[in-house]
Amino acid sequence: MEYYCIMVRTGEEQSFKERALAALKDKFPDVQFFFFQRMMKSNKGECFERPLFPGYVFFQIEKLTAEFFTVLRHVKDFCRILRDNANPVKFTGTALEELKLFIHNGEHWGISQVQFLPGKKIRVISGPLAGLEGNIFKVNKKRKRITIMSSLSPDGKHFDLFYEDVELVE
Repeated sequence: MEYYCIMVRTGEEQSFKERALAALKDKFPDVQFFFFQRMMKSNKGECFERPLFPGYVFFQIEKLTAEFFTVLRHVKDFCRILRDNANPVKFTGTALEELKLFIHNGEHWGISQVQFLPGKKIRVISGPLAGLEGNIFKVNKKRKRITIMSSLSPDGKHFDLFYEDVELVE
């Protein structure tokens, strides 16, 4: 399988995913799309879901072909495949391992328990991201959020995770 990322109109990720599956299911039954959302908590303590990567949908397919890409480009709210439409880049190495972990844990993420110390690696020990390791960028103990760097983007995209318990990783 090959894995790629598509940039879509922000806020339309879920509807794009549904339209793309409908447009492609007959000719490409093995294609799967993924749009990851995480549980967050407001200042008032209310839980809500937010996109992990706003404006991006990931997909897996046996082999990216010109026919597949032609159909995909005509799905409403499609912007481009990453890096660009002329040079699609499939995930490999550490980024592919991280993406497969995300896929394995599902598209809707609850609260994880993590081990961390600022400036050191973190390890998620339970919850939807169990097994993920990454570097902490920032810690907000009051809101119980950590910001980690992801290897899924070349520019080192940061995202927040809601956490419960913490322990040091050596």
